[in-house]
Amino acid sequence: MPEEETKEKKSSRRPVLIIGIVVILLLAGGGFAGWTLLKSNGADETAQSGEVSEPGASQEAVPVTYTLNTYIVNLMGNSGMSNRYLKVGVLLGISDASHIPVVEKFKPMLDDAALILLSSKTYNDLATVEGKIVLKQEFISRVNQILGGNMVNKIYFSEFVVQ
Repeated sequence: MPEEETKEKKSSRRPVLIIGIVVILLLAGGGFAGWTLLKSNGADETAQSGEVSEPGASQEAVPVTYTLNTYIVNLMGNSGMSNRYLKVGVLLGISDASHIPVVEKFKPMLDDAALILLSSKTYNDLATVEGKIVLKQEFISRVNQILGGNMVNKIYFSEFVVQ
């Protein structure tokens, strides 16, 4: 009989032990999550007050962008148009949000300039990273020429597919 009582006590302790472990793990996880949230809220308050938490950390403003169309063009080949296509999505990085109405006003001209510029490129022009950087610089130059100032300072590609 004493053996049966010992087995019953051990078996009745097992669910309590498992539940206790689960509760401890949940409390530890909840404590860690709460600590993490409080730590991130403290960082947000520091950023709002203008204080920098790390030396050398830069406070860069969120860029203002304007989405142009996604363009699909034939690329140039040796003797005119080739069988290769370019699909590229373009976003303009604008220096000031007040320039957006001007950009919208000139959007048809920007689309035209984009199509002409993109369709003048060959596969080899766009096959390297350097070629894409040159394309971005040419794009910025043409866009600012149309807009009449240095309103656009960056070009972002949201898509870039050559087939």
